[in-house]
Amino acid sequence: MSISLVDLASWRSGGPDERRRVLARLDASLRDTGFVMVTGHGVDPALRAAVRTAARTAFDLPPAVKEGYRNKGDGGWTGPGGISAGAIQDAASPPDLVELWSLYPHHPGVWPAEAPALREPVEEYARQMRRLSLDLLELLADALGEPAGFLTRHDRDAAWTCNVNWYGSRQQTGAPRPGQYRLGAHQDWDLMAVLDRQHGLGCLQVRNGPADAADDEANWQDAPYHPDADALTVNLGELGAMWSGGRWQAGWHRVLPPPANAPEEQLMSLVWFYNPGPATPMPPGGGAEERPATVGEFLDERLQAILLS
Repeated sequence: MSISLVDLASWRSGGPDERRRVLARLDASLRDTGFVMVTGHGVDPALRAAVRTAARTAFDLPPAVKEGYRNKGDGGWTGPGGISAGAIQDAASPPDLVELWSLYPHHPGVWPAEAPALREPVEEYARQMRRLSLDLLELLADALGEPAGFLTRHDRDAAWTCNVNWYGSRQQTGAPRPGQYRLGAHQDWDLMAVLDRQHGLGCLQVRNGPADAADDEANWQDAPYHPDADALTVNLGELGAMWSGGRWQAGWHRVLPPPANAPEEQLMSLVWFYNPGPATPMPPGGGAEERPATVGEFLDERLQAILLS
């Protein structure tokens, strides 16, 4: 499996040869796995730590308190059993062992009074990720040999989501059911996702091989992790693969269940999903004879497939 590490600073300010090397590494990585790791992104590590500290306070609130902040389409908390990421490909996929706090554009957000420090860092993180998205869209366009505005031209009214994913310990979730994961095997449906993640035994895995292989388990490998390089993980979703004209793939991934041999392990990921405005026409490709006409309709269709409550 080849998931490359690319430096955005080298792409922004390097000479022609260095820029070509960055683009070649990016292209090979997205063709192989749909994933790439980026450094030189400029997202403040202290801010990410502040988000985690404040979010932990929110996730530690009693369930009855969190229920008052449940996500009803305007952001807030999604509790255990709320989603099944694998349900798009397999309707029988069990609920995921994850809790989420979500923020959407054009909404003030849903913020717990009992965790007052949460709002400010999450909103600032969303602003920094919004800036990074535009850089990444131009980088992707450059790697495809397209003009800089190839993807940013659809940015007006962008339909992003900023999630904090909390993966509780086995002590908190109990033993997983057969086939149950922190996040089940899936491809994202978005243009791209950007992850600031923690590594552990119950970690992110990427599929390195065809989904219909006889021994599929042998194709799953732990995603590389580069904390010393301050790297963020970027993966393409279905829309990103379509906009590449099929050159790149939407990366298959899952998050392993809480491990029995590390029953206290808890992990938290900051996950940014980026999509163009909902009125944007669907890109060509995708292989389906019938599909929605707009990005917004496509996203709603996919979202409804994973929501359980």
